Amino acid sequence: MEYVLQTHDLSKRYKGRLVLDKVNITIHKGDIYGFIGENGSGKTTLIRLITGLISANGGDFALFETPNTSPAISQARKRVGAIVETPSIYLNMSALENLKMQSLLLGCTNQERIKEVLADVGLSELYNEPKKAGNFSLGMRQRLGIAMALLGSPDFIILDEPMNGLDPAGIVEIRELILKLNREQNITFLISSHILTELSLLANTYGIISKGKILKEISAEDLKKECQKWAVIEVDDKQKLFQILREEIPVESLAPAANGVKIYGNISLNAVLNKVIQAGIEILSVNCYSSSIEDYYLSIVGGHHA
Repeated sequence: MEYVLQTHDLSKRYKGRLVLDKVNITIHKGDIYGFIGENGSGKTTLIRLITGLISANGGDFALFETPNTSPAISQARKRVGAIVETPSIYLNMSALENLKMQSLLLGCTNQERIKEVLADVGLSELYNEPKKAGNFSLGMRQRLGIAMALLGSPDFIILDEPMNGLDPAGIVEIRELILKLNREQNITFLISSHILTELSLLANTYGIISKGKILKEISAEDLKKECQKWAVIEVDDKQKLFQILREEIPVESLAPAANGVKIYGNISLNAVLNKVIQAGIEILSVNCYSSSIEDYYLSIVGGHHA
């Protein structure tokens, strides 16, 4: 499978402090990779390394299978658009002036491309709008920043905390924009955030980082399994309960509990309990649980912070 970014034992020190500790992540073409971590966990440092703003103290990485030690890495980076921390917008310029400035920096003189990217981010009305970016809403500035990142027709876009400070409507706009660009233009995304519930509506793969270490990489499908609802039924005859449930429920939805069984997924609990009662098994207790992406994250990083 083609990968866009692969890091190997990537490390970085600041003033003797290890802020990235042998980080290994893999992002495949077409992914929306959710990079989860608390403030100061190393997310922005990794992004700065990838985009060439700083250099590593150890390890290496490859962009589009081009090693960072290769002279060709500068060409590979031209396929990357990035917003690191905040969009690099001149607040005293209009949207058009900002995009023209960015075009000059990229060596792109095609004015039609400016119209295209404004349309891509839903800001076509700003093409002839003299209003300065300093008077835009935060959501409009974020979309303008993404338009600037799109100017070079990137295959990979890196967004550092793109939902930070946005109101609910602005968050929805940015989410829908990312999904649209991923779906229609097959752009791969790396999105760093600590807003886990929002990432869960976007990402198909997650990397969890804490104190400079990658603690877990997990697919959205596997994360969904970890965060699903479950029930625990305790009875007087655990063995008989298992026999009955195996006939009614897929094996992967069952797991042993202390005095009974855990049942995962969207199983009709009423139907299960009726079967148990009909079999003459005494039910001692029934408890229902659910976990969120935040619960899962805390269960992963808990030991790391201890």
